Amino acid sequence: MQHIENKSASTSRRRLLWVGFVSLVVLAVGAGIWFGMQQMPKPKKRPHTPMASMADMPAMSDDSSDAATTSSDLQVDLGPDDLKKAQVQTVHLDMRETRSTLRVPGNVNPDEYKEVHVTPLVGGVIRQVPVVLGDRVRRGQTLAVVFSSELATAESEYLAMMAELEADHKKLQRTQNLVKLGAASQQEVDDVTADHAAHEAHVRSALEKLRLLGASDSQIAALKQAEQMDANLSVPAPINGIILTRTANLGLVTNMSQELFTVVDLSTVWIMANINEKDFSTIHVGTMATVTAPAYPGRAWKGRVVYIQPQVDPTSRTAQARIEVSNPDEALRLDMYMDVAFDSAGASGLAVPESAVQAIGDKQYVFLPVKDNDGSFSVRQVKLGPASRGFFPVLDGLKLNDEVVTGGSFILKAEAVRQHPEL
Repeated sequence: MQHIENKSASTSRRRLLWVGFVSLVVLAVGAGIWFGMQQMPKPKKRPHTPMASMADMPAMSDDSSDAATTSSDLQVDLGPDDLKKAQVQTVHLDMRETRSTLRVPGNVNPDEYKEVHVTPLVGGVIRQVPVVLGDRVRRGQTLAVVFSSELATAESEYLAMMAELEADHKKLQRTQNLVKLGAASQQEVDDVTADHAAHEAHVRSALEKLRLLGASDSQIAALKQAEQMDANLSVPAPINGIILTRTANLGLVTNMSQELFTVVDLSTVWIMANINEKDFSTIHVGTMATVTAPAYPGRAWKGRVVYIQPQVDPTSRTAQARIEVSNPDEALRLDMYMDVAFDSAGASGLAVPESAVQAIGDKQYVFLPVKDNDGSFSVRQVKLGPASRGFFPVLDGLKLNDEVVTGGSFILKAEAVRQHPEL
């Protein structure tokens, strides 16, 4: 029994020792934490001051915003050797009058006022065709000779009327002589005079019919002298120009409604350009246009809009504009494809040279030298308008007198892509 009591007392003492040991450890850890917190520096209390008024606060300057913009720009660095190879050139931006350019496709058409479709004035059989396609002809030059029975009939009527008139003229002279001798009355003279006047009218009518049929004055004069009918009618060229089409061939039976030739003068041509409905406000009669052709690189023709179609094509929503262009050497051929550029003046604004702008992906960038740091350049993203005459109008990202790189900007672009793959 005494042994059991001793064992119980020993267990109680061990338990008390463990509790005491754990308590000492907890106290030691707590003391360490407290000592560490005492060693940490305490923040100083800021003295309380009244809030400054808006008048006392300094205004934000443009320089601060520029500095913020500059600090956000990426930077490209070139070593001395690379900088020398790049041959960097810079310019300062200034204000320019911007011009908007509208480019549309066009086609060469003949000046319809100088394009003549030649038809004969009488029907008949073609006897001669002295010209071929592409020949240059002068006004009045014979294009074809037509043998016409209608012309022969008109010439017969004219010769008959001339003979009757001549007979009446002689009769009138005899009657007038008889009146002087008292052998004829005045009534007889009046009757003969009336007949003579009627035959004169018939001769004039027959003469006009010959002229309407196309008989020339020389042909009519020869008819009077020789009293021989010439039923061959010449078809003359109506203008100076080029034979564009020819349907006349030897032996062809033709009539007054059949087109034999087309003669066109190409010293002036029409460029027909299709204008979209949304651009009607910028293009009007009198607008100047510059016309170029893929067939003639580096060459341009100047013209102006002389007519705009009043109706809009319901399918394409376009209307045709007619541009009159001088073509003295006939380099512009019919139905050639042309590029038409309409220029219209705009407002004055900040502009950057095209050579300063580099595209990386779908964005546009310029490079600005970093002040007091040779070989370093800021990469600035910009927003620009459509290019015109070597300049982009600046919409955002640059300001007046900013210095941008023009010469060597392509090399800086390559370095920017290499040094900043995230672009």
